Amino acid sequence: MKVLFVFSGIPLYMDALLQKLARKGVEVITVIPTGKSSSLGEGVQVIEGQQARYKIIESDEKKTAFGKNGIPALPRIVEAVKPDIFVAGWPYFIQFFWYPSLRKALRKNNVRFVIREIPFQVPPYGKAVAYFRKNAMYNEEMKLLSKGFLFHLKQWGIMQIRRYCYKRADGALAYSSLGKTLMPTYGIREERVFVTYNTGDSEALLCEKQRLLQEPPILPANCRRIIHVGRLVKWKRVDLLIEAFSKVLTEFPDAELLIVGDGPEREALVKQTKELNIDPKVLFTGSIYDPKTIGAYMSASSIYVLAGMGGLSINDAMTYSLPVICSVCDGTERDLVFHNVNGFFFQENNAADLSDKISLLLRDPLLREKMGNASFRVIKEKINLESVSDRYLDAFTKITT
Repeated sequence: MKVLFVFSGIPLYMDALLQKLARKGVEVITVIPTGKSSSLGEGVQVIEGQQARYKIIESDEKKTAFGKNGIPALPRIVEAVKPDIFVAGWPYFIQFFWYPSLRKALRKNNVRFVIREIPFQVPPYGKAVAYFRKNAMYNEEMKLLSKGFLFHLKQWGIMQIRRYCYKRADGALAYSSLGKTLMPTYGIREERVFVTYNTGDSEALLCEKQRLLQEPPILPANCRRIIHVGRLVKWKRVDLLIEAFSKVLTEFPDAELLIVGDGPEREALVKQTKELNIDPKVLFTGSIYDPKTIGAYMSASSIYVLAGMGGLSINDAMTYSLPVICSVCDGTERDLVFHNVNGFFFQENNAADLSDKISLLLRDPLLREKMGNASFRVIKEKINLESVSDRYLDAFTKITT
């Protein structure tokens, strides 16, 4: 089976999945923009260079209608590659609408057209106004986007294009179970929607987890160490976590906060810790992408907190048997975190509620252990690199038969 993917870049977690699919017999070809795509978030780490198990094609990117990125050469690439399946994520799948030549190339070569989405910040069809009234859209700088007539007009247009594509797609891959109910509102049959979930390289993390048992800890032991991993951009709400942590310290002065990652907000966050007079209790490590080092920091921590947007870091924390505290993320958290089972959901943007949830776990080491074990079971039994790759394979098989 030959599958052609189009991405804005290949993050480390996607590289792990593509390598896994290739090992399972899929001929994987990927198309990515030449140079860094503006579709990628600030500081997103992507792989560089040709990978041994799959082919990478680089092609120029340009803006299309609605200011979305597209790769004009996609029709020619489809003609040359002649894949069995063409998988496109946002915003590249809307080229199916704008480029008749792409539709022609897919039909001519009997290529199945598959859409791949989280989906994130996507309203049900026909309900954009009500959706964005309840779920405000922000960019990574926390600038409010969902306001004004032009925004809603643009969303109406995107909604029609999305519906055109979904009604004609042979299948859809969804990162979260939300897709099973949302995607069919755009016209695709529910049985053609396949929930794949999302995962990092759980196999590498599990290997490092075993190795770390034989090595000295990276930090002095502290059963009240809280960890956050992610890019330091505003919508990760690390500022909210720091505010909540300052409240936690009034009851637990020995608690520590470990912030793994880097980004444009780092200087402001360091300044915040100093203004709150808690900087000796907060450690900024900078960017880390090495599974061993990330694992070492996870192993040295007791609770994982994601105060804002994100999702994949939750998987990594759960692989290391950590209870998770989070709020509204990218939707994938609803398949990973179960309130009062392996963690807590806190009220969005509420530092006091976040502080209360952290303190509740810090007071009860047995509860932390119980929830941490429950986290690991979700990864071991449900969402890991092996199971997610199998879900892709199952979807591809059903789509082509």
